[in-house]
Amino acid sequence: MPAKKKYSFLYRIYRRMRYLRYLKKLRKIERRAAKRSERTAIIDGKKIARAQHSNERIADKQKRQHDRLAMKGNRNSLKAEYRQDLIDNKEHYESLQQERQAIKIREKKFRRYRRKKLIRFYLKKCFSNVLHSLKTLNPANLPQMIRYLRKNKGQIREFVVISIHSTLLFVAAYLLIFSISLFISSISGIFFDYRSIVYYYEVFWIVKPEEWFGDSVKMIYASGPILCGIIALFFAIIFSYIRTDRGLGKLFILWFFIHGFNAFFGSLLVGSLFGRGFGYAIIWSYISDTEKVIYSIVSITALFLLGVFVARSFLISANSYYTHLEKHQQQRFIWAQAIIPFLAGNILIALIMLPEVTLYDMTVSLALVLTIIPVAIGYRFAPTLYFDEEILPIRFKYLTILIPLVFIILYRIILGLGIMIG
Repeated sequence: MPAKKKYSFLYRIYRRMRYLRYLKKLRKIERRAAKRSERTAIIDGKKIARAQHSNERIADKQKRQHDRLAMKGNRNSLKAEYRQDLIDNKEHYESLQQERQAIKIREKKFRRYRRKKLIRFYLKKCFSNVLHSLKTLNPANLPQMIRYLRKNKGQIREFVVISIHSTLLFVAAYLLIFSISLFISSISGIFFDYRSIVYYYEVFWIVKPEEWFGDSVKMIYASGPILCGIIALFFAIIFSYIRTDRGLGKLFILWFFIHGFNAFFGSLLVGSLFGRGFGYAIIWSYISDTEKVIYSIVSITALFLLGVFVARSFLISANSYYTHLEKHQQQRFIWAQAIIPFLAGNILIALIMLPEVTLYDMTVSLALVLTIIPVAIGYRFAPTLYFDEEILPIRFKYLTILIPLVFIILYRIILGLGIMIG
């Protein structure tokens, strides 16, 4: 009897273990079935979502096609109405065109008349000033003046020669950098299908007001000054290698990269203050007033530092005329090489731009005074400079005078007619 109970106990344990193994298999099967059903539900959901997305994309495509066809139909109807309007009001539009041409002819005649009147006025004023100076001349001081002129005849001649050379190179360098800025701005308009005419004083845009937008304004009005700044940096590097050479070509490069930096920093300064030219790009960039003040301070500092760095270069450019430059000669040379060309050059630029002198461009040009001031002060701290011992006669160099004059005349004549771009 005890053995039988023992076997029945073991049998119950065996049956329970088999039951537990059966439950384990059953739960495993149920888990697999649940995972399979979950995976199937996910796949079905993805299929449904993909089908919905495909249907929505097809519906959007059909809607775009429908909108495109409707827009095309509207455009064709507008074109048909425009053609019909041209046919119906042909005489009216022809009369308007004739009136417009008559207005252009009258404006052209008025500009020519105004130009002649201004030239006559300036000549008459200069002549009257000369007569007034002669009339108010004190005869008692005349012998003293004659003695002074005879005594300092050589220095006066040297001063005049240096001033004329530097002034012509100043004006030619300004016109070259200004024309580069105009053409770059006009070429930038091609990317937006804008047509323009480049004149000697500005770029005339043949664009309707509603066709302007932010990107076009920023690119067109910023491309010219920025590229001028890059070109100026390139020529400043070139000048650093040739500034000790003899010859006046380096003086042209010196004025050229100074005008290039002024075309960028001066335009940034004047544009930030008055909202013209480069300022249009700043306005359309939604720059705050505080940032505009920062731009102005940076521009003033950059132009001033430019004058500090080029002050010695102006003194070294004396090696084109002298074998050495002593302390008492430096003031007279700086006046002839930098200050007089700046003053007389801006007057010549204003005369070249007549009768279309733009206030913005002249203000940018006059902003160069921030560079001239350190040059006018910096020579006081320079020692006596010694150059090559070869003596060069200080006289008018006809190529240095002729080439800038020819360039100025061609610039005024060719760009006076205008160059169409686009």
